Amino acid sequence: MPSQSASPKLAIVIHTEEEFDWNGGFNPTATEVSHGAELLAAVENLKEIGAKCTLAMDYAFVTSEQGLQCINKINADDELIRHVEFAAHLHPWVNPPLSTSFTDKVPEQFSYPGNLPEDEEYNKLSTLTKEIAKAAKQSPVTYLAGRYGIGKNTPKILKKLGYKIDVSISPFVDYTHQYGPNFSRYNNDEFSPNTILYWPHTSAIVSPFPFARKYFNHSPAAYTKTSFWSKVMRKIVRAKLHRLSPEGFSLTDMQNVTKYQYELGQRCFILSFHSPSVKSGLTPYVESTAQAVEFNQKVLAYANWFKNEFKGEFIKVKDHPQVPHDTI
Repeated sequence: MPSQSASPKLAIVIHTEEEFDWNGGFNPTATEVSHGAELLAAVENLKEIGAKCTLAMDYAFVTSEQGLQCINKINADDELIRHVEFAAHLHPWVNPPLSTSFTDKVPEQFSYPGNLPEDEEYNKLSTLTKEIAKAAKQSPVTYLAGRYGIGKNTPKILKKLGYKIDVSISPFVDYTHQYGPNFSRYNNDEFSPNTILYWPHTSAIVSPFPFARKYFNHSPAAYTKTSFWSKVMRKIVRAKLHRLSPEGFSLTDMQNVTKYQYELGQRCFILSFHSPSVKSGLTPYVESTAQAVEFNQKVLAYANWFKNEFKGEFIKVKDHPQVPHDTI
């Protein structure tokens, strides 16, 4: 376990959004939010053990009745608000200004905000930023692109709108087969090529063999190679991509991602999940009441483990040690 002098840090990033059919395309009218009370309960339960949450909120959530109730109740609680950061999450298909070209469903290509024309991406994020500032009484400085879809114009737009941190990178993953970005050359390393700090969502190539974990971490693109011998090697070393998330991964999986990445030098971690998963029947990961109970218990169990056994500390994304406090 880590020594206290090298305490790892954990940010819990919740993709705070509307409920929709994950297999039904990108419908501009699918904006329902019915899990506000469950989300608030999850945040309060995490606060009770000292954990902090970054709510990366999209337009549909921020403008919904239950979303506003959740935000207002957090703001009204002096202790709770100290444990919460309000951030931005851009789902372009439900975020104004909406395109008049797509009244039914938005093509998958344009579900990634980074694929939009620069002025359209800017206008949508500007609208979202103002709506969050209005509802949450604070301007967001952390950005999470919908579907992790950052593009070539995103850094310029983020700087113009006052953002300091981007958590949109999904390490080891190539989304180009569905018009998205290619992150296959990224591992979990944070970097800051300009005034924006890029902090990837925590993922790991897990394997029973330490040499394999080290190899893929230092050569992330090797994991996505499609050659015959690459596939054979991955099978031999039992290499699999795991996200630090309760969605689709067990508590043991999450702990292993954390321990393996710590061994490789990572010190700042992101635990992430989608807000509708706190309630049954809203995401593919939580389809029953029993699964909802299990899901929320797993989040708390991991947070307790990180704090008590792994000797870690909780932070909001904006409090990452590489972000100067005078810039926020």
